[in-house]
Amino acid sequence: MKRSVDQQYLETSIATASKEDLILKVFDFLVLNATQALEKLQNDREDIEGIHKSLLRAQRALALLMGSLDMEIGGEISRNLFRVYEFWHHELVMANMQKDPVRVERILPSFKDYRQMWGQAVTQFKSMRNDDAVGAAGGFAAVG
Repeated sequence: MKRSVDQQYLETSIATASKEDLILKVFDFLVLNATQALEKLQNDREDIEGIHKSLLRAQRALALLMGSLDMEIGGEISRNLFRVYEFWHHELVMANMQKDPVRVERILPSFKDYRQMWGQAVTQFKSMRNDDAVGAAGGFAAVG
């Protein structure tokens, strides 16, 4: 079976992404699927399978986020993030079981806020890393 150009692009972009960029992609996936689930819960409640699949994909995104945390390096921050992600996961599971849009409505803004926060952190991290690389390169040039 041939892979589509879009699928090849997606696979390449994931395979070559930094860890930081992968976290952002997972958050984008979480927001997208939670939004789709909420829209279906509000407007197309008969699409039980579609609701279930969207919520399940969002739950998987949260499982990936929980699994990406390094408790040794991150310490208390990682433990707190794990608790937040775990709560969100539980809310999505309950929304899926009860077909309750309110549970998704309550947490979707937080998904978006955390995604924005991670985006800013990644930008700052990359900027600092680039500044360090430029500084190191400048230092070598001065020695030579």
